[in-house]
Amino acid sequence: MALTSPTFKMDSLQKIDFELSSGGHTTAGCAVVCYAGDNENQQRYGLLFIETDTEFDSFLTGETLSSAEVNRLGEEMAEQFMRRRKPASEDTFNLQNQRMVDAVRSLANRLGQMGLYVTGVSGEALLPADSIVVGKNGGLSLPMKSTATGEIFSASISLTCFTDSAAIGYQIEGGPAFSNIIDLLDHICTCFDQIAQP
Repeated sequence: MALTSPTFKMDSLQKIDFELSSGGHTTAGCAVVCYAGDNENQQRYGLLFIETDTEFDSFLTGETLSSAEVNRLGEEMAEQFMRRRKPASEDTFNLQNQRMVDAVRSLANRLGQMGLYVTGVSGEALLPADSIVVGKNGGLSLPMKSTATGEIFSASISLTCFTDSAAIGYQIEGGPAFSNIIDLLDHICTCFDQIAQP
């Protein structure tokens, strides 16, 4: 296993005891530092495990993790991967955008599981999750009813930066802006209710 740290000070061939914890599971053992060097102003260490407890294999493979823990592990790995690919200034914005997409998809999936169908832009009956389109820029769109004409159109939702507070919020194209995800999801429920199939 490799790790980076701005504070650890270890030497090659040093023997260390370790304890790893994740998602309520813990494993412990002993390792030897087989590599020590610099990595972008942080120390990088390679560890060779020489003694482990009975939980070690299942801890590393995730076999003891619940479905929710495995899903979160996958999300965290994806987020770390994307952080390495993008400039640091974009990290917060991109991460918050993905969490918005995840939250809206989860809401739409659950509504569909509970029997809700909505009317799409072309008049077809759709599960809420099937009505969502995620663009290449990370924004998403979904059907909404126009308050002016009563027609169903595809409305896009994207992140916005409030200039007065520098906080990041959510903007519906041609509609309201929301400072938090709960208000946005509540509004989406109202919009789905307006286009729900009888």
